[in-house]
Amino acid sequence: MTEMVCSHCGKVQEASRGDYLYLESGLDHVIICDVEMIECGCGEKSALIPRIIALQEAIADRLLGQETYLTGKEIRFLRKNLGLKGKVFAKLVGVDHATLSRWENDKSKPSARADRLIRFLYASKMKPEKAEEIASLTFKTAPPGQPQMPIHVLADTRKRYSCVRECR
Repeated sequence: MTEMVCSHCGKVQEASRGDYLYLESGLDHVIICDVEMIECGCGEKSALIPRIIALQEAIADRLLGQETYLTGKEIRFLRKNLGLKGKVFAKLVGVDHATLSRWENDKSKPSARADRLIRFLYASKMKPEKAEEIASLTFKTAPPGQPQMPIHVLADTRKRYSCVRECR
C-alpha cells in the first residue's frame, strides 16, 4: 500500500479499521462500521469510503422504511440524492420553496401525507420496488427529547452496503 502523507503536517499517516461518523452525508447519525481509517499523530483523521453511491443508496433505503417522520436533514438528503434543486422539489411536493426550507431546517414538520409523498417521490425514481412498501407505512412520532437512532452501515465482502442494528 502507498504511504499516505498528512496534508496538515506532512507526516506519514497510519491505516487502521474503525467506525466512522459519516457527516459528509449531511446527516449526523450515520456511522460506517469497520471502514479503513487514516490517522495522523497530529489529530487529522479521515476514512477511505468505497462505493459512495452504494452507501448513499443504503442510507436512503433505511430512511424510506423508517417508521418515524423524516427530519429536515433527512428530507434534504433524499432531495439532494435525487439531484433536485429546492424549488423543483418543492413544486413536485406541492408546496412553496419557503415551506420546504422550513422543513429542511426543522422550523416546521411536513404532514404525514407530505412525508409519504417525499418518500414516494424518491422511491419512484430511485427504488421503484420500495414504492408499494411506502404506501403501507404507519408513522410514529418520536417522543420529545429522544435522541435520533443512529444508522449503522456495514460494507460486506461484495462491497455492498447494508444497514445493521449496531457496529460490531
